[in-house]
Amino acid sequence: MENQDIIIQQDLNSVEGILSSVLTDSIYETSINEMCLRVVKSGGKRMRPMLTLMAWRALGGKGDIKSIHNFAAATELLHTATLVHDDVIDKATVRRGKETLNETDGNHAAVLAGDYLFTRCFFCIHDINNQRIASMLNNTLASLVSGEIKQLHTQGDLNISIADYEHTIYCKTGALFELATAGAGILSGESDEVISTLQEYGKQLGIAFQVADDILDYTSSSQTLGKNIGEDLEDGRITLPLILALQNCSADDRKLLEEAIRNVNLDSVLNFINKTDSIQKSKDFALAAVEKAKKALARLPQSQYRENLEALALKAATRNN
Repeated sequence: MENQDIIIQQDLNSVEGILSSVLTDSIYETSINEMCLRVVKSGGKRMRPMLTLMAWRALGGKGDIKSIHNFAAATELLHTATLVHDDVIDKATVRRGKETLNETDGNHAAVLAGDYLFTRCFFCIHDINNQRIASMLNNTLASLVSGEIKQLHTQGDLNISIADYEHTIYCKTGALFELATAGAGILSGESDEVISTLQEYGKQLGIAFQVADDILDYTSSSQTLGKNIGEDLEDGRITLPLILALQNCSADDRKLLEEAIRNVNLDSVLNFINKTDSIQKSKDFALAAVEKAKKALARLPQSQYRENLEALALKAATRNN
């Protein structure tokens, strides 16, 4: 176990080196580089690069390690770019316990910084020179945008179905996890069957991760989570805890809950969420996704890395930050 941890940490150190180098190697973009580095170095979990590295090692570590490290770095740059743009859209002031770029530098600069992070992601992908990876990246970007548009269209919709919600969170979160894991299979030269297995794992992990995130918006604290609590309610995002509360309360209570949602009355909304046991139901939903992720992994050879991927899925669904 210790040996595997050391190997993954060495891989991550290489990825960190790439993240720094692609944001410092041009004297012409000094100001934008500084802003982007501030976000990249602000304490992210590096979960997407970790998934790529663990999946690649679980497959036997075949292929060019430099390409794997570049790809892992690209997934983090893509993720960070979407966060910067999300903060602008959501008018968020805090991310990972620190002020967002739109708060410190303004919306215009933050949008440009997000755009620049996308170009750095493409730079890493270009160095890999793999058409299938490039195509999958394009599809992931399309899913990310489509998820944001879908969320915008369903903003404040108190009749949103669980199926619609699940599709939205797949597009917003699961698609990028899917890219991170399936990309390792592509760069390892694996069969379509193995790549599909990794895609399914990434998809289900992403769903579990996002459901956990939506739970935390109603159960955590700003200090623990590193961003403002209750943002989903304030922004009109109807996530799983609210969907389940709306579906499982009486007709009279539903009217009161709908009024509380429209008035952004967090205390009253929390009362109905607790009354309908919607937090536990949401946790069960996330754990069901974890089981699907683990079932997909069962098709891979037994190894410590596979076990680590299983553990990572469970941690994603049960995290507290």
